[in-house]
Amino acid sequence: MIEDSLKKRYVLKLLANIVFGITNALLVAIVPKALGPVAYGQFNFLQQLYNQFISLIDANSSTAFFTKLSANNSRKELITFYFFCSLLLFIVICIASFAINQIRAGDVVFPDVDKNHIYLSMIFCFLTWLSQIYIKISDAYAITVPVEIIKIVHKILMLIMIFIIINGYGLSLENYLFFNIISLVILLLVLQFLLTQKKILDLKVFFQTINFQGVFREFYSFCSPLFFFNLIAIAIGIFDIWLLQKISGSVEVGFYGLAYSISAMCFLFTSAMTPIIMREFSKSIEKKDFENVRDLFRRYVPMLYAISAYFSVFVAFHAADLLLIFTDQRYEGAYMALVIMAFYPLHQTYGQINAALFFSAEKVTLYRNIGLLFSLFGLLLSFLFVYLLNLGAEGMAWKMLIVQLVSVNVQLYYNAKYLKESSLGYILHQILCVMILGSIAYLTCVSFFDSLVYDFLLSGFLYTAIVLLFILRFPTLLIVARR
Repeated sequence: MIEDSLKKRYVLKLLANIVFGITNALLVAIVPKALGPVAYGQFNFLQQLYNQFISLIDANSSTAFFTKLSANNSRKELITFYFFCSLLLFIVICIASFAINQIRAGDVVFPDVDKNHIYLSMIFCFLTWLSQIYIKISDAYAITVPVEIIKIVHKILMLIMIFIIINGYGLSLENYLFFNIISLVILLLVLQFLLTQKKILDLKVFFQTINFQGVFREFYSFCSPLFFFNLIAIAIGIFDIWLLQKISGSVEVGFYGLAYSISAMCFLFTSAMTPIIMREFSKSIEKKDFENVRDLFRRYVPMLYAISAYFSVFVAFHAADLLLIFTDQRYEGAYMALVIMAFYPLHQTYGQINAALFFSAEKVTLYRNIGLLFSLFGLLLSFLFVYLLNLGAEGMAWKMLIVQLVSVNVQLYYNAKYLKESSLGYILHQILCVMILGSIAYLTCVSFFDSLVYDFLLSGFLYTAIVLLFILRFPTLLIVARR
């Protein structure tokens, strides 16, 4: 199989993420408004709760699957093994959801949520996870280009259909969940067809005889150091969203979900590169080509951070405008949460690439220890900000940002040490980027028109133009200098 080049794969992923960014912006502009703060808050609560629960059962096995398949594409037994893992995961979440409702614990675990919405959210979150597994397979086999085209078409059609539903029938939480489920089933069928055509995922792969015990041992060796950490970290994640729902209510969960959704758009432009870099890390470490690993880290990490910072800083300075453009007066309370969460994608970029290097280098125990320490630190912050200070969405945003900022830079220290680099240069680069871009964003905040949208667009144009001129004049200030 001829692999697409690294540059071509990144360009297609970036193009796909630009489309996703635009469509997600439009979805954020219409879905929260159509659902209202309470229903939108319930949607975010259920989505985050089930995503965390699925991550708990996943136990980083999907990362092990992708890492091992990327390192050696000929190992089809990995796909067979993980097919049964996926089936088992679905059975477990079904039994858990049913049991919670049968023992009448639903009102405690899912406060103020309809039972039908619980089961629909379970299916929706499982299908979302499964679609990510299919995409990991395509990335591992370097067939990113056709898959990204499929994702682009799917996202555009999804946006058109949601417009039709809202205008023709109105949007409730139930039909929004049904719509997402049907949309994901169609995407999975198309991806299955493509991977079958490429002779990667045909029926033989699902039912071939493999050494289950041997593959299980491999996965166990990879995942077991992280099991206790995952158990603690995800339990804390579930507790966080439950605490916010219980103490502050669905509206504050909606505010937090909206802030997270808008800030996540900043990450779309850099997340395109993460699975590709992870694949290159795995292959280079397998070949013991540490110079290439060092070069990849030095070249891409500062660049991707600068791109994230460009978007994040602008969002932070225009948070009030974005809320008025995307939603209505009912979401004014999300302002501070959005300002804070705007900076979350900055270190999310670092975090994903740090994790990719930890996993590729099989430094899983160190990754676990760092993560465990900061998960417990995060629990204390949740208790302080959400329970004691009752800051609601703003408190949860502070918790997320502080934990991310500190933990990622600790990871950076150890990765830089592994690569025989200095972490100080990367940290100074982080600070410098935000200071420069923050100054430009402040100076380009304009109010020349009666229209909020026109002022926002003009500010964005001036901000972008000055940033580009600055990079052309001082390119070394937005990269980490080579040693």
